Amino acid sequence: MSMGQFRSFEATLAHRPAGFSGVAVRWLRLGLRALERACDLLLTWQERAQQRRHLESLSDHMLRDIGLSRADILAEATKRFWER
Repeated sequence: MSMGQFRSFEATLAHRPAGFSGVAVRWLRLGLRALERACDLLLTWQERAQQRRHLESLSDHMLRDIGLSRADILAEATKRFWER
């Protein structure tokens, strides 16, 4: 299920569906928001790890062009994926 599908599902909850109490709809919305935040966080971590791997693969010439040294890259690449 994509993020767009989550949002459209949440939009359908704007009006209380038959058989759902107001409390159930609120809990379902909270659950969907929490799931969306968790997915966003996982995607951020994945992107961060990918960018660090890409930095490691740059040549010395490319690093000079962007103003970074191998030491800068090593410091960044040794960070864990959840570290900024």
